Amino acid sequence: MGTLVVGLGMLALGVPVAVTIGICAILALAISGTPILVVPQQFFANLNKFELLAIPFFMLTGAVMDTGGISRRLIDFAQSLVGFVRGGLGMVTVVASLFFADISGSATADTAAIGSVMIPGMVARGYAVPFATALQSASGSLGLLFPPSMCSIVYAYVANVSVGKMFIASFLPGLLVAVSFMVVNYITAIKRNYSAVQEFSLRTIWKSFKNAAFALIAPMIILGGILGGLFTPTESGVIAACYVIVISKFAYKELTFANFKTILIKTVINTTRVSFLLGLAFVLGAFLIRERIAHQVASSLLQMTSNKLFLLLLINVFLLIIHTMLETISSIIVVLPVILPVITSMGLDPVAFGIIVLVNSAVGINMPPIGFCLYTASSISNVPLEQAFRAILPFIFALLIDLSIVILFPQISLALPKLFHM
Repeated sequence: MGTLVVGLGMLALGVPVAVTIGICAILALAISGTPILVVPQQFFANLNKFELLAIPFFMLTGAVMDTGGISRRLIDFAQSLVGFVRGGLGMVTVVASLFFADISGSATADTAAIGSVMIPGMVARGYAVPFATALQSASGSLGLLFPPSMCSIVYAYVANVSVGKMFIASFLPGLLVAVSFMVVNYITAIKRNYSAVQEFSLRTIWKSFKNAAFALIAPMIILGGILGGLFTPTESGVIAACYVIVISKFAYKELTFANFKTILIKTVINTTRVSFLLGLAFVLGAFLIRERIAHQVASSLLQMTSNKLFLLLLINVFLLIIHTMLETISSIIVVLPVILPVITSMGLDPVAFGIIVLVNSAVGINMPPIGFCLYTASSISNVPLEQAFRAILPFIFALLIDLSIVILFPQISLALPKLFHM
């Protein structure tokens, strides 16, 4: 209990999440009489996993896309598809973020790469700055849901389920979330008289498609290779990185050796942040498992009610609270071992529950105090965080509706895996 109080206090004081988790892990081990030397041992042992190699390569993929002209071409293609709709530039933001998410696998990379172009563009077309910020933050969170999401990779590793099955299961729920964001944007566009960007033109679609064709092939290579058994999800990260480097250098000719140095530095920094967080979260998660805290929580929840739906709602309320305090990957590692026994006893498919966790975490990543997507979008637009938070509330409401749907109808998540006999 004391460890929990210390952790909450550190988060309230603004201590970085990774540092908070590390100190809580060390404190908990010290109280239990465990030698502190196990911390570095478990830290490196848990990171020394082949499955986790996909993370730095997808980080590299996102950084190359941002610099090598791929993001801009995806935006142009998205504009040709939906730019004619009322509030067209907002629609473009959602669709372009969806395309980027299908290659980068990172919500924050999605927000930064697309937002650096779309937020100024929306503001120039008369969009309110807080709304443009909120729309990009919400759209960036699609990086959590669409393959090759790094959070899906970590969830699959912790829950011991197929990464490929998690990838294919996330498609329909991801589209559901994207459509809900577009509905919010359309309603807002009518209220505030945001116009379309351009007229519908098949010629424009074809031209932008040809310009973005190499970029659009990337998701097909990644997912087709995984589903076809040509390479593993981990190897897909290497394939994706190599592919975007080749097309940025030789097809689009916008990647130079000078900016490749900057790309590598950005990749190393981002990978180090995630790895540091992962390693310490694994240490704390191992302690929770060893002390049978997962078993105790599971027993307590099962004693509260025998109703499967009500129990699932309770778990999601708990996860919503956790996701406002912990980043998605760390919450998966720390909380999942506690929750999974309950899910198993309920007979719920762990893949369907994984999708619920990802949609649930999309709420947290758009809300203070963690809110990485909201912070990233706010830093681009320079809008005060409280204004961005008020503007994002309709999108949070839409996400809660989406969450309710995937809870009530797990068949949505499992339809494609069944179709592909996974």
